[in-house]
Amino acid sequence: MKKILLLLIINILQAQEVKSNTAFYYTYTYMRDSLDKDRKFDETMVLLSDGKESIYKSFSKMRRDSIVQSNFAKGNYSINFAAMPQARVNHEVFYSVNKKIKILDKIVNKFYGYPTEIINWKIENEKKKIGEFNCQKAICMLNNRKFIAWFTSDIPSNDGPFLFKGLPGLIVEVYDLNYYFTFSLVGIKKQNLIITLPKNFIETTKANFIKERTDFYADPAGKAKMYMGSSVQLADPKVINEKFKKDNLFID
Repeated sequence: MKKILLLLIINILQAQEVKSNTAFYYTYTYMRDSLDKDRKFDETMVLLSDGKESIYKSFSKMRRDSIVQSNFAKGNYSINFAAMPQARVNHEVFYSVNKKIKILDKIVNKFYGYPTEIINWKIENEKKKIGEFNCQKAICMLNNRKFIAWFTSDIPSNDGPFLFKGLPGLIVEVYDLNYYFTFSLVGIKKQNLIITLPKNFIETTKANFIKERTDFYADPAGKAKMYMGSSVQLADPKVINEKFKKDNLFID
C-alpha cells in the first residue's frame, strides 16, 4: 500500500496544470464486440479547454482524480478507492494550440503516452441544425473507419471529442458508419477549473502501444499477473479471460 501511495504522490507533485474556462460534455456510446450490437456502453466525457490547450477524459475519472488531489492536499493519504467514481474509459487526450496531440491510455495498471497526428478532414456542403447549433458536415478516416462529423462555427473552436479536432468550429456530433462509436455534445458549462496533466507515464509510440494491448488480449490473465506482480491475488484466470475474449473493437 505504501508503494502505491508513493507513486500517486509522485504523480501529483510532477503534474502540470492547465487552467480551463469552459467544459464541453459529451456522451460517448461505444461497442466492444462487433458481433453483439446490443452490448453497448455509455460514458460521460468532458472536454476542458482554455482556448489554447485542452484535455478530454472521462468525467468520472476527472472527479476521481480531483478527489485524490484534494485529499492529498489535506494530508489524507488513506483513500477508499472502491467508493470513488469509477470510469470504464481510460484514454485521455491532450491537445495544444500548436496542433500537437498526445493520447494517454491504460493497460492493466500502467499508463502509456504516445503522440498522434491531426486528422485530415474533408468538409462537405451539407448542413443541418442539431439542437440550437447550425452545423456543417465533414468526413474523415480513423483506424480504417469512415467517420461523419457535424461541427458548428457558432462556437469558434477547432476542438472536439477524442482525436476529432482541427475543424473550423466545435464538433457537436461524430460517429462511424456502423455506429460502433458515437459522440454527442450534451452540455456546455462556463467554469474555471485547474486541469492536472499526469506526467508519470511510459512514453511510447502508437504501434508499440497497440502491440502491448494485442499481447494483453491474447492472454489477459497471464499479462495481468505480469503487470501487477506475483504478490497480487487475481481472480480465476478463466473468469478474467472470459471477461475480455469478446472485446474486438477499439476506436484508435
